[in-house]
Amino acid sequence: MDVALLNRKQYRTEEIARWIRDEIEAGTFPPGTRLEERPLSERFGVSKTPVREALIQLASIGIVDLRQRKGATVTILSVEQVISMFEVMTELETMAAKLSATRMSASDRDELAKIHRRSEACIPAEDFATYDAINKEFHELIYRGSCNDYLETSVRDVRSRLRVYRRYPFTKAGRIRQSFADHEQIVQAISKGDGETAAAAMRDHISIGGRVFADLVVEMRRQH
Repeated sequence: MDVALLNRKQYRTEEIARWIRDEIEAGTFPPGTRLEERPLSERFGVSKTPVREALIQLASIGIVDLRQRKGATVTILSVEQVISMFEVMTELETMAAKLSATRMSASDRDELAKIHRRSEACIPAEDFATYDAINKEFHELIYRGSCNDYLETSVRDVRSRLRVYRRYPFTKAGRIRQSFADHEQIVQAISKGDGETAAAAMRDHISIGGRVFADLVVEMRRQH
């Protein structure tokens, strides 16, 4: 096969996989949604082959459930799976905050403070969608600030799989205000280079959000 053609085919597969993943994380394709190959191939103007390869790729990391003769659906995590993943994410986020306190550059610390202040405007109106987007920026900067590529990749992967569910805690009354207060403690600790305090603040932040989330997931499961 021509090398250029092979590279182009691989690029299309990656592009399709990335788009599907982004749509899942954004909530456009909720858990349980069937992912039909034909509409996807028509959308990207390709045959079903790169679409099928993209779905296989996403199935390999647990985002898509791919079964013979039943097609592909967005993975539905059990409550037990979600709680287990939250436990792992809590440890990874805690480590990222601790490392960022001593490794994050001065410019990134300034940027972290700016992102944090920008989110304050969401509190009065309880603007869940905007706060969720800014919250993602906030945490991802802390991952990057840890200067540990393996840690950054690991926590991004776990958080990505949970992202479609993680927006729900912000819809609980007062949760945005509490989250903002938690972020304030994290920002202050990182700005002072205090790794232990940053780690403790992050652990409390994720754990509280996780408990709120767990209650909501149980309720969601009851409704289905």
